[in-house]
Formats: sequence, C-alpha cells, structure tokens
Amino acid sequence: MRRPRPAPRTLLVTLVAIAGAAPLAAPHAYAWPAGAGGSASVADSIRGVVFDSLLHRPLAGATVLADPGGISTTTDEQGRFTIGGPQRLRRLSVFHDFLDRTGIGSLSAAVDSAARARGAVVIGTPSIETIWSRLCPGGSRVRGREGVVFGAARTSDGTTRVAGARVRASWESDALSQTGQAARVVESRTDSIGNFYVCGVPPLENLIVIGYAPEFSSGGVSLAGDSVPIRRQDLFLGATGKTGVVRGVVTDQRRAPLAGAAVDLDGLDGSTMTDPAGRFQIANAPAGSRMMLVRAVGYTPVMLPVNVLETGGEEVRVELERTVLLPSVKIRETNRLPMIRAEFMERRKLGFGTFLDSTQFQYRFDTRSIFQGAPGVTIDARSVTREWQMYLPSATGFCLANIWLDGNRSDTRVLQATPKEHIAAVEIYARATIAPAQYLPGGSNCGVVLVWTKAAFRR
Repeated sequence: MRRPRPAPRTLLVTLVAIAGAAPLAAPHAYAWPAGAGGSASVADSIRGVVFDSLLHRPLAGATVLADPGGISTTTDEQGRFTIGGPQRLRRLSVFHDFLDRTGIGSLSAAVDSAARARGAVVIGTPSIETIWSRLCPGGSRVRGREGVVFGAARTSDGTTRVAGARVRASWESDALSQTGQAARVVESRTDSIGNFYVCGVPPLENLIVIGYAPEFSSGGVSLAGDSVPIRRQDLFLGATGKTGVVRGVVTDQRRAPLAGAAVDLDGLDGSTMTDPAGRFQIANAPAGSRMMLVRAVGYTPVMLPVNVLETGGEEVRVELERTVLLPSVKIRETNRLPMIRAEFMERRKLGFGTFLDSTQFQYRFDTRSIFQGAPGVTIDARSVTREWQMYLPSATGFCLANIWLDGNRSDTRVLQATPKEHIAAVEIYARATIAPAQYLPGGSNCGVVLVWTKAAFRR
C-alpha cells in the first residue's frame, strides 16, 4: 500500500491523542480475529484500536502507518488493527477522511512500554470536552451549542495572516433561539497569528461565517450543519477595491461539459455563462472568501465557497446532478404564489441572507424584538422615547441599515408603528455585498433589511 501524504499541520495539532488516552472500554474488551498477531518473520507486532471520541464510535477504514518502516494497514469495522514490521515500532500515525473533514488532520501515538504492557494501543480523537478546555477557556458549554468553528484568516494575497480581525458565525434558528433564550450569533477575534476559534455554535445548524477588519472583509461563507461538533473554515479577507479572477469548469455526472450554465458570485450582479467547453471566467471579482451559485436547466443548483485571490487561485470544478423529474401536475390559477412571496422564497433558497417568517417570531413581544439577536443586527434603543435604530456591520464599525417595507424605502419609525402581527417575513443582508441589487441604494455600503407584511404576501 502506498504511504499516505502527510496531512498539513492543523490548528488542532496540540489536541492529537496520546496512546491510551481515548475514553473507551479497555482494549481487551475487543475480540481480535484469530491469527491476527503476525507471522514469525515479523520482528515487532502491535495491536490497537482507533476511536472517534467526538461521535463516540470506532473509526473504521482508517489508515494506520507504522514508523519506522512505513508499513500500513486499515482498521476494520470495530476500529481494530494489527500491524507488524521488521524493526521495533516506535510510533503510529492515523489518517482518515473524517480527520481531514474536521480539521484534525491526523492522529499520532507513541508505542511506549506502557502501551506494550497493556497489550494494545488505543488512539483516539480529542473529545469535545478536551477541545473546549483547550480552545474555549472560560467559555461555558450549553447543550445544543457545543460546536466550534475554527480556522485561519489571511488577506487576499494568499499569505499574510490577519491579527485582530472579527469572525462572526450566525444561523437562522435553533431550539434555544426559538424560545428566546439565546442570540443566533457568536463572535470571536483572530489571535496574533491569524487563528480564530468561534465557540458555542449549534453543530446541526447551517452557519454563515464572515470575517472583517477595518481594512479587510470576506463575504458570508455558508457551512452546512454536521453531526460533528467541530468544523474548519479558513477565511480570506479582501481589501476594498481589490479584485481577482475566478476560473472554472462545469460538468455533469458523466464529466461531460455543460454549456450555458449560469454562475453567480457573491458581490457581483448578473451571471456568467459557461462556454461550449463548460468553462467560465469571472473577472474583477471582489477579493476574499465568497459563495458561488451554479445553475443549469434540468440540474440541481450547487452552492459552494470559493476564495478569490489577487494572485489567482486554483481552477474551480463543479459537477451538477440531473434534477429528478416528477409526473406533471396541472396547477390551478388559485394555487399560484403571489409574486412577492415567490421572490422571497427564491432568495431564501439561495441562502445569502438571514430569513425569518412569522412562525419564528410569533411569540416575540413586539416588532423591535424580531430583530434583537438576529445575525449581524445591533439595536440601539432609547428607553425614554422608546425610539430605536438598527445598525449593521461596516468596514469602519457599524452603519444604519437600509430598511425597506413592502418594497418601499422605510425606517425604524415606520417599523415601530407596524404591529408585529401584520409582518409575514423578514430578510436581513448584513453586508451590502450580499444584498439584492434592486434594494441597494446607490452609493450605500451598508446592508439591507427587507420587511414584508402579510398583506403584501397576498398580492
């Protein structure tokens, strides 16, 4: 078997498990297959178990590499392995797609006398308790909010680390936010070498992660919900006015090129179409981490993150799957959605902003409380006059949100006079780069808040 390529050094390098440290049953509880101890020609032989302490299960299909010698084997369905070599083994390394996905990278364990005395080596991923104690000191873990997002922030030149940048993770809803017990946004700052750890996010919820500093910012990057409580997302932050080129190719499941596919990039208006070879090129793309949407007639749309670098990046390859066609159904005119509601649902599918409907804020106290705790929103309330203002993040701190009510320019005084019971839905675009172009006033660099009443949804 070929030796796996060494995994890149990750932010969790200090968390790799030491032999025997994984919290699971003693190794003798595992029944090894008969004759698994090696042959007489093997000078040294080690048994072991690889265990995933995050999901509390053995890690099957992991590659175990012995050093010295470079001999490797694969764990079985119970995470067991037996490995031998012509020399006395000193260290074992473990590689698996799961470790890459979580950002752990690889595991390593020394084969010392204590491990040999136990008769087996137990190699485990760090548990969520260990991760919190190392990465989230002083933070309190709340059930349902045990997740951690970590990564590194760099400028769009691809190399320079950004210290002191803010990194914000937000999500649409979860059990705690629906009951009003907690906000749906968590923020952190990058350390002196650009690393960040955002603690206290719900693992199963889709997240929007954004990084910004006085001179740099990224777009909103979507992270899909995952049962694994740790997720890695590196961010590239672009300076205002800096651009790059995004090149790529779109194919179908048979890897045949798709001509005429539409490619949309966060921060740019309009679509770029693929040529007969399925290729596309987006010039003058705003630098930084962005989301890209790829669509074609008869295929399921794909949304993915891309890093727009000033120096150019790797070619983006996108594979679209054919949409499953259901038998045609005759739709009566009375079943057609009103235009405003249909447009709201279409933007919600794209997922560039935060979307709330009346089922999510029906138990809120008033109209102002709809926006309190929403991702990216800051409410400045004056207790004496009961007036309030809505602010969104900007490159220099905060800015007054561009507010629209039923498609018309508005402000918080009008919203204050609008009963909560009359509101059907809200759209929040924390940054101007992700807001729908038709609702972005000329010359404004602040985000947009769209409010729709139930009367408008019936039109």
